[in-house]
Amino acid sequence: MHDQELIKELYKSGQYKAQMIKRWDAAMQHPSYFLGQFCWTIDVHDESNPIKNFPLRPHIKTMTQLWVDNPLLVIVKSRQMMMTWLFCALALWDVLAHKGKLIMLQSKTEREAVGDQYSGQGLLGRAKFILSQLPTWLVPPHYSKGTQLIFPTQNSTLWAVPQGAAIIRSYTSAGILSDESAYQDEFEQSYAAATPTIRGGGWFVALSTAAPSFFQSLYEDTVGKRVA
Repeated sequence: MHDQELIKELYKSGQYKAQMIKRWDAAMQHPSYFLGQFCWTIDVHDESNPIKNFPLRPHIKTMTQLWVDNPLLVIVKSRQMMMTWLFCALALWDVLAHKGKLIMLQSKTEREAVGDQYSGQGLLGRAKFILSQLPTWLVPPHYSKGTQLIFPTQNSTLWAVPQGAAIIRSYTSAGILSDESAYQDEFEQSYAAATPTIRGGGWFVALSTAAPSFFQSLYEDTVGKRVA
């Protein structure tokens, strides 16, 4: 039996529920504990054991703490760093741990933002996959509606949105994750529309592989500056 299957069996056992609830309460206090104790990812390249516990590598712990401490992060990513998985998990943690949160998950197209839950693709798809691995008796009630994952008792929502400023400008969000920002033609407008979120106590994370773009200027802190 794989570790993930064994833990699922433990989830079902009444003698472990009290202990599990204590761990859950601790996880809701800090996202690093949530990642290490409750998050599972899927590796589509591993046919024998695709579902894996989230690896708490040093850079994962560092990035998590940076997210806790800073309202704005602009991150150049590369493959195998698991940055997209990390920030999808942190967005999910935010709506599980707090009430009254609208978190937007933005990619170039709505289809890319929504993704697929069963293969852990896209932004909302990753969050849904992590959620699907948790015991149903432990998490708040939730349901999917279109491109949203809604937690009614939390008054919170994860919303997969396409590039652009229209939705960001029209709704008050508590957090925004922008993935592959360098390849979003409208990223500059999205960032400008997100300014009230950043200044109002929310968070904004822009992730991307490197490419000449407004994202690169933001990463290099050269926005509005003349570069020789």
